[in-house]
Amino acid sequence: MSNKTNRSNQTSSKSQRTQAHRKNGSKMNFKMFTVLLGCAAAAALVFAWLHSLSMIPSLKEIFSKQEPVAYSFFSDIRNARDKTRADSINQITHREPVYILDLNKYVAPQPDPSNYDEGFDNYSDSTIEAHYYSEELFESKFHYIEVRIKHPSQFRMALAFDTYGKEPRKYPSEMAAEVNAVAAIDGSFYNNRYYGVLMYKRKMYRYYPYNLDVLLIDSEGNFHIVKDKQLENSDVFEKYDIVNALSFGPELVRDGEALDLSKVVRWEPYSKEPRAAICQFDDDLHYLLCTVDGRMDESPGITTQQLADVLAQKGVRIAYNLDGGKSGTLILGNQVKNVVAYGGERKLGDILYFASALDGEANE
Repeated sequence: MSNKTNRSNQTSSKSQRTQAHRKNGSKMNFKMFTVLLGCAAAAALVFAWLHSLSMIPSLKEIFSKQEPVAYSFFSDIRNARDKTRADSINQITHREPVYILDLNKYVAPQPDPSNYDEGFDNYSDSTIEAHYYSEELFESKFHYIEVRIKHPSQFRMALAFDTYGKEPRKYPSEMAAEVNAVAAIDGSFYNNRYYGVLMYKRKMYRYYPYNLDVLLIDSEGNFHIVKDKQLENSDVFEKYDIVNALSFGPELVRDGEALDLSKVVRWEPYSKEPRAAICQFDDDLHYLLCTVDGRMDESPGITTQQLADVLAQKGVRIAYNLDGGKSGTLILGNQVKNVVAYGGERKLGDILYFASALDGEANE
């Protein structure tokens, strides 16, 4: 009897344990199902968000009969990297063309009139910038044109009628207009004397040493100043491709320092006179033209030493004295910016000028 009871109890116990396991299993299965359902919902939300950003293809694209869309998240990174690299290379290899003018031609390209400001104090295009300003020093009026050019061929010399000789002369503003100068200044007035040096478009027209400083301008647009008596023994023509040269002087500034001009004897250096000069800054194709009004009550003029001191303070690397007096003429946009002594311009034989190169030959 007791054995039957024991077996009955054991059977009942197993049945209870089985039911408990089934109950617990059901609970666990429900929990796992809930977790999986949550994960699936989260994945669906992420999928929808990524698709909204166009970072993955749509389900229709994936399961359509068309060609499967190959996608990699890192392909976007690679594409962005390659685009950045291509843009950088393009910036390095693609530069704006430089326009070159033929130095043998008398007339330069015509500047665009719309690029002058209303007062003809400024001109700017992609090849040249010219800015006029003035100031009063030593009770006299200083006039400046600061010029930057893209290519040395834009810095040029012009002889009246494009001809060397004693007779060919024109007003500086007339010459400037004829050759389409943006900015210009008188030169040496070479045909007012028989001596000195004149080189024009690489041809030496005059070599008559007279112990004058010679301004030589090379094909890179840089200045070199040598005494005319030293030119024959100088290596300047071997080292540099000299295009134009003129003699007046003296040299005013060298290596950024004003020179001591106490021993200069020509061109009335110690009296107050109208003055003219041309200068170059350290950054090569950057120049300063200067004239000073003189022989007037409101602007008596300055000495050569005062001119050198002022130009050195402007930060120029090298400066050269041009013919002043009644010859000194500064031009921007065919307008004379200074007050020429004794009421108006004098006919001269030469000018130095800067031109636009927009219609020049493009050098890629």
